[in-house]
Amino acid sequence: TCPSLQRQFTERSLKGEKMSDINKVFITGNVGKDAEIRYFESGKVVVNFSVAVNEFAGQTKEIITHWFDCRAWGKKAEFIGEYAKSGCMVMIDGHLGVDSYQAQDGTNRTKVIINVDEIKIIGKKQA
Repeated sequence: TCPSLQRQFTERSLKGEKMSDINKVFITGNVGKDAEIRYFESGKVVVNFSVAVNEFAGQTKEIITHWFDCRAWGKKAEFIGEYAKSGCMVMIDGHLGVDSYQAQDGTNRTKVIINVDEIKIIGKKQA
């Protein structure tokens, strides 16, 4: 850990002050299928998409792919819907959120999503 952050945390804890938690995510990976964009009667726009992030594990350098569900709203959603196509490499700066829903079998479920604060298209799908 960073010594200055640790010192600040310790000093504030000793004074009885509370520090805010940090909810920040940075990922770089490839968009799965094309983003799903939805327009609501209220005028709001949302886009949902997934990003594959590869990890090279162990001495064998086996590729392990992790999939992350992402969501954005408004102008950002429109941009992502237009430009973030399947296979496109993106860099995402966001924060975690939780979706609650009822599955087809009637059970209540939750899933973690990344709420996109910023996105950069850093590579296009190779032909």
